[in-house]
Amino acid sequence: MTISAALAIRSNMGYIGVHASLVAATVGSLFLQRYIWLLNISEKGYGPFQSASYLIGVSVILVFVDVCSIILTLDSTQRGKMVAMAVPAAFLFVALFILIANST
Repeated sequence: MTISAALAIRSNMGYIGVHASLVAATVGSLFLQRYIWLLNISEKGYGPFQSASYLIGVSVILVFVDVCSIILTLDSTQRGKMVAMAVPAAFLFVALFILIANST
């Protein structure tokens, strides 16, 4: 890591923290939805064995896309950073929509 990259990361810690918080909320929402779904299946007493292994792959992809978004926008303007915040916000919106739609 070069010195300029380290300084860019240090000067943008708040921006990176918001990205990390949104991605963590997204991953948590997906796992919560899966837990609620598995709990409903177990209460009814039927259904095949289910796991959340595919969610780990989805989570890795979400984190990878978010890291790429952060890297591409660290040296951009404030407007570019705000536009890049749409990526994790959209992920969180979709995860919350899935959680609300499937928990009823």
